[in-house]
Amino acid sequence: FFHWFDYMSWYPLGRPVGTTIYPGMQITAVAIWRALGKLGSAISLNDVCCLVPAWFGVSASILVGLFAAECSGRKSAGAFAALIMAIVPAHIMRSVAGGFDNESVATTALVATFYCWVRALRDRPTARDGEATADSYAFGLLCGLAYVYMVSAWGGYVFVVNMIGAHAAALAAGGRYSSKLHRAYSLFYVIGTAGATRVPPVGLAPLRSLEQMLPLLVFLGVQLLEAVEVERRKKRLTPAQVWKRRGEQAV
Repeated sequence: FFHWFDYMSWYPLGRPVGTTIYPGMQITAVAIWRALGKLGSAISLNDVCCLVPAWFGVSASILVGLFAAECSGRKSAGAFAALIMAIVPAHIMRSVAGGFDNESVATTALVATFYCWVRALRDRPTARDGEATADSYAFGLLCGLAYVYMVSAWGGYVFVVNMIGAHAAALAAGGRYSSKLHRAYSLFYVIGTAGATRVPPVGLAPLRSLEQMLPLLVFLGVQLLEAVEVERRKKRLTPAQVWKRRGEQAV
């Protein structure tokens, strides 16, 4: 696929298809088709491509419900959010059977990334003194993988990484920094950026593009905050001393 050169496109120049499009949608369709074939289904690849938007539309609605329930702490809010997502015209346009387009797959990947992010930050009574939680590791990892899938499917990935970076920065600026934020964001950014650079149309854009500098700066910032946080636990620093050390680290 990545070596496919279409001589009939942009005639007479041709087009290297595999390195100029986001391959997530095509790879997803083929993977589903092969998996169904292993299970004994005789469905054709064409039928799979027709049904992928509908299948992913359902999964996107479910993930929106989980996302809303996680943020609100209420299952009823999650159910209502899933219902609204299922009837939103903009989503219906991208989840109609036969409408095989990048957004059909990318919407699900986008919502999955956001859900894993907020799930990684869930409070745990057993975590004391701002320590990292198992969720911050597990769902931080899944968040990074979901983001890589998002990048492979659609160019709107820039919105996702900036939203998560802005949220992490807002939490830190609002005095809600903790080691679980550090673990979740670090895993998300390192895995996500490493995976994104392997998508042909993206390359090193996450490290060169000005519109993606905020997430990079947030990543560097949380490393400094975590260094002070570790020192605070060891030396039992007071809040005033913590802020002083943060200022020294920033300088």
